[in-house]
Amino acid sequence: MNARLELDRYRSDYDGYRHPNSAYRPLSLQRPEPFNHVPREAEVTGPIRGRQECHTAPAEWRLLGWLEREGFGYDVWSEAQLHFGQLELDHYRVLIISGHPEYWSPEMYWRLKAWVFERGGRLMYLGGNGICGAVEFPDSDTMRFLNHVGDEDHPERGASRFAQHAESPARLLGVEFDDRGIMTAAPYRVLDATHWAFAGTGLKEGDLFGQASQHERIHGGASGHETDKLSPSDSPAGTELLAKGTNPDEGGADMVYHETASGGRVFSTGSITYIASLLVDAPLSRLTANVLSRFAEPGGA
Repeated sequence: MNARLELDRYRSDYDGYRHPNSAYRPLSLQRPEPFNHVPREAEVTGPIRGRQECHTAPAEWRLLGWLEREGFGYDVWSEAQLHFGQLELDHYRVLIISGHPEYWSPEMYWRLKAWVFERGGRLMYLGGNGICGAVEFPDSDTMRFLNHVGDEDHPERGASRFAQHAESPARLLGVEFDDRGIMTAAPYRVLDATHWAFAGTGLKEGDLFGQASQHERIHGGASGHETDKLSPSDSPAGTELLAKGTNPDEGGADMVYHETASGGRVFSTGSITYIASLLVDAPLSRLTANVLSRFAEPGGA
């Protein structure tokens, strides 16, 4: 579902592009997704090459490798399973979404938001440009991509295309995509070293971390490729800014944390290249492990 650049190969109604603000793109979920696979000869600590590979399965495989290295158990679910109600969120304390989880159905979003805001779920968003475009599933084999009412048509709805069909994802994630710094990468800079997430990292206020990366498409660090930032109008009250990417043009990802009245917790990194640093950047790895360990505790505070 994330191999977005391949959708044109499967488009059956080219005329859907006649109007610039709408496009109908059916994609059978039973068809193969080129490049969204891990080559047999790949090493989990090796480089991540290629346009699609750097934000689809080969990148997310590194997250699984990191979880195993750090001793965390996990189950793997697809986004479509969340849509169709096959993923019982209440069976888990923590949900991790990562890489480039761009296209979501409104049903997926509202399910996840209710779990976090009403039932105390803990969400780790280790990706960028997430929940930015909307899709629908006419049936279990088909995804329809809903695209594109531009920002200029509905400025009151904010920058996210997803807001045209639901609301700004910043109301859940604390951040939303904008294109400042696009196709650049850089380390993060610590802004709040007193936060518990930085315990044991050795990082101080102003220090850089996330310099090392397996990502070969966009070199430079853990904040990159496409990045999300705080929304003045939609980030929840009390959202804490822990670190910010040092990308040019104020384009760095905002790393944020917020809590909900129900006991829910959200940690967002706002960067596609983040998971490409997990296995190779020690301070970033420790920070991420701190958050996951705390979220997995019964209290989770």
